[in-house]
Amino acid sequence: MSGARRSTMNELAHIYTALARSQPNSSVDAPAVVLVGVSVDASVAQRLHRFAVDVHTLDEPAVPRGAYLLGGTPHGTVLPADSADLGADVVAVVQRARLHEWAAEVGPEPMFTTMHKPGSDSRGVVQFRVGDQEIVAKIGTRDVIAGEVEFATKVNALLAEEGRRGLFPAVKGIRVEGDQAVSLMEAGRPMPIAPLFADPARTTLSDEALGMLTPHLDQLAAWYRLTADTRRPTVVDYLYRERYHVLRETPAFVATYESFFGDLPSVDLFDAPVLLPGGLVVPGYSEAVTWLDQVAPRLLPDNGSAVHGDIYAANMLLRADGSPMLIDPRTVWEGRDRPDVGYGDPVFDLATLLHGVLPMAAILHAAETGTGSDLFAADVRPGNGKLDLSSMRLPVTVPPAVRALEDRMLQTLPWHDPHARTRLYIGTATSLAGWLKYQRTLRTPAAWLATYAFVAWWLWQARTFWEST
Repeated sequence: MSGARRSTMNELAHIYTALARSQPNSSVDAPAVVLVGVSVDASVAQRLHRFAVDVHTLDEPAVPRGAYLLGGTPHGTVLPADSADLGADVVAVVQRARLHEWAAEVGPEPMFTTMHKPGSDSRGVVQFRVGDQEIVAKIGTRDVIAGEVEFATKVNALLAEEGRRGLFPAVKGIRVEGDQAVSLMEAGRPMPIAPLFADPARTTLSDEALGMLTPHLDQLAAWYRLTADTRRPTVVDYLYRERYHVLRETPAFVATYESFFGDLPSVDLFDAPVLLPGGLVVPGYSEAVTWLDQVAPRLLPDNGSAVHGDIYAANMLLRADGSPMLIDPRTVWEGRDRPDVGYGDPVFDLATLLHGVLPMAAILHAAETGTGSDLFAADVRPGNGKLDLSSMRLPVTVPPAVRALEDRMLQTLPWHDPHARTRLYIGTATSLAGWLKYQRTLRTPAAWLATYAFVAWWLWQARTFWEST
């Protein structure tokens, strides 16, 4: 690249000293771009972040202006400040270097394919081709990536002993870079979401959905059976009861609520009964949680298995031959470490899938397409002792296709459990409640209220089923 040069030892010494002074928490082992006296567009910094490369800005008179690359194969490269398009030059050098570093684990010359949206446990997900292989590089904190690699490898080995394909992508390698790490794994193609639903708004499950989801459910059933044990998972009380108390106190939850509803006391919303379409009135959050506190000791399971923890369409992939894969297992909630990480109630796995089917796919689609406000036929604001959500346009019924999916999901369990369906509904509400802390995802008060409506409705479904059995 025209004008690029190698930095001097004196320049690097000044840069590292300045970084230690101005950004003491930055890792000296992870790749970085240091901008001295120059700037790049925010989009450039965001793309570099996805490749697990931090961008630092320094005002250091002792160092010539330019972009200094630290760490990895381009370490010490300087791109001049007078470059015609400094941001594009930096991206080109970094992207080429990162792909070559990762490809060294799996094969010859790499070619960038695409960038995937990172999840809550990663900062970047990059796909590239090496020969005839499509590889995904997932970048996150060292402990999270190492734990996920270990977990996926063990699961795949266990299923292989039974003559089954792996449930998770085959791991090709792992690179540790200071406090972060990169896992390299086989790529899959996303499960097509639109065909799962009978309408573009994703409000109604299609008749073909069950057949599409069955291969994943079959793999899960085999995994649950192979790992079943007769001991209570330590996480179940948190997921079916305690999390409802904790969520309302988390800073993200509080900030999201205040951003949407201003100074309206949260007690006015959470204590109010909820009026849903069709005239159905269900208990509000506070009353429903009081009921959970009362019944949890009787409905929590005394057995469990290995679990994924976050099954929904975006985490369900297909290999080129059509065989199912899952990605991004979630083994810790809200930072709650426990002695049996990875062991839980498979019913909660199924609940994470159910919540995406009814109604989260529709709510997220509305938020992403800027139609969140259309989820209600009229403006809604809590008050007057009742939360009137009767103008919501999403269906508050369990259609036959969803009921058939429920029945098929419960067949994956390795034991008979009379309380499984009750926990399925509670877990669905739990999964929905977690979205109430994501302001940037829901985007509008209407999407927040639609999500909340179904938290209350699914908890009411659980209570109704519990009291009828």
